[in-house]
Amino acid sequence: MSASVEELGGYDPIVRSAADATALGMAFVLECRPDGTRRFVFAGPRCLSVNGISGEAAMTDASLVFDRILPDHRTVFDAAEAEARQGLTALDVEVAMRGADDRVRWRRFAALPRQQPDGGVLWDGLQIDVTERRDLAAELLEQRRRLEVAVEAAGLGFWEWDIAASKVSWSERNKTLYGLGADEEITIGRYLRMVHPDDVENVRSSFLAVRDRPQGGDYAIEHRIVRTDGEVRWLLVHGRVSPDASGEAGLVVGTSLDITERKAAEERRALLMGELAHRSKNGIAVLMAIVSQTARNAASVESFEEQIMSRLQAMAASQDLVTAVGGGPVALSDVIAKALAPFGRGRVDVNPAIGGIVIRGEMAVGMGLLLHEMATNAVKYGALSAAGGRVALSPLPSADGQAAFSWRETGGPPPPAEIKPGFGTRLLEQVLRPQGGQVSFAFDASGFQARVEFPTVR
Repeated sequence: MSASVEELGGYDPIVRSAADATALGMAFVLECRPDGTRRFVFAGPRCLSVNGISGEAAMTDASLVFDRILPDHRTVFDAAEAEARQGLTALDVEVAMRGADDRVRWRRFAALPRQQPDGGVLWDGLQIDVTERRDLAAELLEQRRRLEVAVEAAGLGFWEWDIAASKVSWSERNKTLYGLGADEEITIGRYLRMVHPDDVENVRSSFLAVRDRPQGGDYAIEHRIVRTDGEVRWLLVHGRVSPDASGEAGLVVGTSLDITERKAAEERRALLMGELAHRSKNGIAVLMAIVSQTARNAASVESFEEQIMSRLQAMAASQDLVTAVGGGPVALSDVIAKALAPFGRGRVDVNPAIGGIVIRGEMAVGMGLLLHEMATNAVKYGALSAAGGRVALSPLPSADGQAAFSWRETGGPPPPAEIKPGFGTRLLEQVLRPQGGQVSFAFDASGFQARVEFPTVR
């Protein structure tokens, strides 16, 4: 026995009193000789309650304690001791052992080394029962796992930021939202680099506003991210900042929800509302033009009522077409069919090639009114007022992005000597022309002719 070990009598009261005062476990002084053998120079009175072996027995044969370590954990203990001994650093290792009641318990060995002249090491330390702590940690881990499962079942990603430890933890679902693999490490810096550049400052300010409150608090923010695959997604992030003992922000936990589809729906709704407002404005303009021009030219109240009802019905028929397709493009042939239905199709020839022309929905109402007006005039004054008269509609060549068709009357009465602008001309000026429509009227020996040109969808 070396002299330093023989001189341990002064240590015993100090170590014993520390162990008794803390009631943490068994205090010990363990000698590890150069040949690898171990001997308890001192084993505290709690050795019996902790290990089922008296301190005296442990000091006689250290293996009575170490043999209680489960075989798989014995290698863990030996490796930890060898590493600490080589670097002359603190030993801190937790292993599973059989306790005094022969049940498996978790023990922590924590000790500081003292180098001995003969190359051995004395370990001054404690053997502590940490079973309850580990059980609690396992329970908390299981609770967290269940929470993450519940959160992710709702489509949410779970995340946690330990500010003091500079540690960030993300659930697998949260990593998936960002396009990260389950094993990829995440830091606050990496997270911020994945936030869309235009949203970084908003994210920072939202967090800082809560972080600087003494009591912490909650925050919520919608922001874009740029995933690892380059896709831009929208997230709704909720966070809660909890202060530490000093009142500083210590822990931030929260959830992430992908709201990309919701944001897209909001954008579509805003676009539709804008389109609705635009079309409503155009519809009102058409309605005002109808009322104004009809009132100006009506010879009597009865005449006004007849004309206004006829024109409003034509407008409604065209609007029905637009509504049926959800406000989208409309086939010109459908507009023609609706507008001319009240006049009969027996003497109206529509070239089948017109069926390939499609116009914007907002153009359909004005186009229907124009066709209705030309048909009304044809019945009153033109080709359809005569027994053998006919009307032909045919496509015409036009520039790219435009379409055109002709309205040609034949077999009607001679054209008037003087032509005055009628409702169709004024409708063109007030409604069709601002939308890109152009109409030219002419009379030749065969009768009334018109060329109608307008923007087309295809």
